[in-house]
Amino acid sequence: MLWQLKSFQDFIKSEGLIGPKDTVLLAVSGGKDSVAMAHLFKQAKLSFAIAHCNFQLRGAESDRDEQFVAQLAKTLEVPFHVTSFNTLAYADEHKISTQMAARDLRYRFFEEIKSAFNYQKIAIAQHQNDAIETVILNLTRGTGIAGLHGIKSERQNIIRPLMIFKREDIDGYIAENKLDFVEDSSNSSTKYIRNKIRHQIIPVMKEINPSLEDTFEKNIAYFSDLENFVKSNIQDYRQKLFQKHPKGYQISIQKLKEIPALHFVLTELLLPYGFNSTTVADIVQGLDKESGKTFFGKDDVLLIDRDFLFLQKIQQQQHTKLILNEDDLMLYFQDFIITQEIADSCFNHHPNTAFVDTNKLKYPLKLRNWQEGDKFMPLGMKGFKKLSDFFISLKIPLTQKHLIPILVNADDHIIWIAGYRLDERFKITADTKKITKFELKNIKP
Repeated sequence: MLWQLKSFQDFIKSEGLIGPKDTVLLAVSGGKDSVAMAHLFKQAKLSFAIAHCNFQLRGAESDRDEQFVAQLAKTLEVPFHVTSFNTLAYADEHKISTQMAARDLRYRFFEEIKSAFNYQKIAIAQHQNDAIETVILNLTRGTGIAGLHGIKSERQNIIRPLMIFKREDIDGYIAENKLDFVEDSSNSSTKYIRNKIRHQIIPVMKEINPSLEDTFEKNIAYFSDLENFVKSNIQDYRQKLFQKHPKGYQISIQKLKEIPALHFVLTELLLPYGFNSTTVADIVQGLDKESGKTFFGKDDVLLIDRDFLFLQKIQQQQHTKLILNEDDLMLYFQDFIITQEIADSCFNHHPNTAFVDTNKLKYPLKLRNWQEGDKFMPLGMKGFKKLSDFFISLKIPLTQKHLIPILVNADDHIIWIAGYRLDERFKITADTKKITKFELKNIKP
């Protein structure tokens, strides 16, 4: 018993997990791990409270767990916070798994209680074996370096003070102190992926390597160091490659091509912007192809130009009239982006692309909604047609026509009904010396 307590206290101190004036909110399910954590906090004379979530997934068993944890808090003489969730309804409403729903609800509740009662940290009773399971799970699903160090002992305001222990250490602590706990019947089911790993995969791995936990502890420490090393080098690349641009950053394609392991480095560079490894692979392939290709992250868009990648935030514009200057590469309009570039003679006839005689353009161009009285000369026709009649002929609903971007010349002549028809007056002819390509792209394809 004494060695577990000392190891617990030493770990908290060495990792700087809890300050001298901190009060910690403990997430307690009633199982072995969280019960051991609560008693260790009590023995260490730390200031804490207990929180419990009833997910209403196991009927009377869920209610039993709630009553057990309430009694535990009373015995330890600490504040107790409890809530119940209709987890299945939440999962159905948000189209996510039951486990993901429980996780979302649990952490939201903990954060609310932490804020309301001014607790400084939230403690989760995960240990070394949980870290091993996480690494194996991440490897199965596909992961970067960050997924190989398992579970950090601290992330933001969430701490894991049992990461110093193996499962057998906690079992020993529970047995030596004759502590009561409750068993979650779902833990023995291999219905869940993590349980499959725990009950089927890890036992086989331990047959191969009886010291599996010690090996993983060393591997996790190694990968943590490797991650820090990579982060430092990626930061150096970021400072060298990311040049400030009026609307974001520009990245030299030539300098990118000089980088060894380009896919890996570019993935690490773009990961914070919501670009995954698959998208980065497409970006790398697109570096030697036609410019103008765009890729979407979570909140950012990346454009491949001739010599640079341009990275900028996706900005949802509320304006109905926007200005497009000659040197602008792209412009946002509601849920769309309009890109422009000088093109060669090779072009297609996709409705989302317009090839225009550059000499007929008068900047600044305007991008706006349809207006009453608008008319243009549809490509292939010699006379003018009202846009309202054009929309009717295409059976575009009245509610939709205001969402269609209209590209207009500085002299107010309509150039392009974006996504539908070019104006005859701006088409490519035998006398065309220079071509400008406009392309309409949906921000959320």
